[in-house]
Amino acid sequence: MLLVSPACPQTAQAPAGTTPETAIVLPNIADEFHGVVAEQAYIASHFPTWHIEYQTTLERNDRRYDLLGMIKPDRGKATIYFDITDWVGK
Repeated sequence: MLLVSPACPQTAQAPAGTTPETAIVLPNIADEFHGVVAEQAYIASHFPTWHIEYQTTLERNDRRYDLLGMIKPDRGKATIYFDITDWVGK
C-alpha cells in the first residue's frame, strides 16, 4: 500500500491533490524515475477508471508540482497535483 500525505492539511473545500496547497506528497522517493512510477501507482489505485488527458509542471512559492488533467468515466474533468519538489531532477 502506498502511503501519501498532502503538502498541507486537507480542508473541507479542497480535498488532497485538488490544489497546489493540498498537493499529494509521495514519501520516500529517491529520484525522478521512482517518482513517476509512484504517481502512476497512486493514480491506478485511487482513480482506476480515470484517464490522463495531459500532464505539465508548475512552479509556485519555491515548490514544483506535477499537474495532471484527468478525465472521469462520466467525461467530467478533474485536476490532480503532486508535489515533486523533493525528487524532481534527481
